[in-house]
Amino acid sequence: MKIRMTSVILSVGILTAVSAWCVCPTRVAAQAKPAAQTKQVSKSLTGKRPAGVERPPREVTLTGRVVSVHAFMTGEYSSPDQAKSTGDNIRAGVPAALETSAGLILLGQGTTGVGKTLIPLAFQEVEVHGKQYEKGGVKYIDIASVEAVVADEEEEEVESADDD
Repeated sequence: MKIRMTSVILSVGILTAVSAWCVCPTRVAAQAKPAAQTKQVSKSLTGKRPAGVERPPREVTLTGRVVSVHAFMTGEYSSPDQAKSTGDNIRAGVPAALETSAGLILLGQGTTGVGKTLIPLAFQEVEVHGKQYEKGGVKYIDIASVEAVVADEEEEEVESADDD
């Protein structure tokens, strides 16, 4: 009788342990979505700013070509005339940018937009004066003034015509 009682007690104990294991909170937590893990970042050895750091704005004068961001990135122009296509994109609300040797810099003019100012200068070399902002690796110029750059050949022709 003692052996029978011991086996019943052991059976009940094992069943209790198995049912407790089935409803254990660690199993529920294992099915939950993992939480993001954060790592403390050490200082950069190269002296570069981290990608999310904002640079204070500064006054700049840059030269480059006015492009629409969509056409520049995709290489897709709606017509063979890239200047017309760029102007149409900017008129339609596509963001404008300045293509420079250092890369692409977004252009804007406060909260009113820059479209009306840049449509006549689409896909032309321009000189832009304004305040440059940089954040997260993206550069943006809030335009104070913009004017078309006269090509060197045209300047020489104008100078030679003045000499006559």
